[in-house]
Amino acid sequence: MDIAPIQSQLPLAQTGAKTAAPAAGFADLLGRALGQLQAISDNADQKVNALATGQDVELHDVMLAVEAESLAISLATQVRTKAVEAYQEIFRMQI
Repeated sequence: MDIAPIQSQLPLAQTGAKTAAPAAGFADLLGRALGQLQAISDNADQKVNALATGQDVELHDVMLAVEAESLAISLATQVRTKAVEAYQEIFRMQI
């Protein structure tokens, strides 16, 4: 799973850079992250199925793929939990 680098918070006029295309929104970022999670899960499923059907696949490759899937799902679950907690905290704020 690729992690994008932190972008500078300085306005483009101060950095001397030319005007760039607007950054992707949160929905695009979330969609790409879920797509990467699905790809990791599909890869692990393919390796497990290959091992179960007796195809030529190394056991350690299968175990690494399954562990990578487990870590990715755990990370996604933690991010979701933190996002829900942040939303609830914002919802409880008094104006």
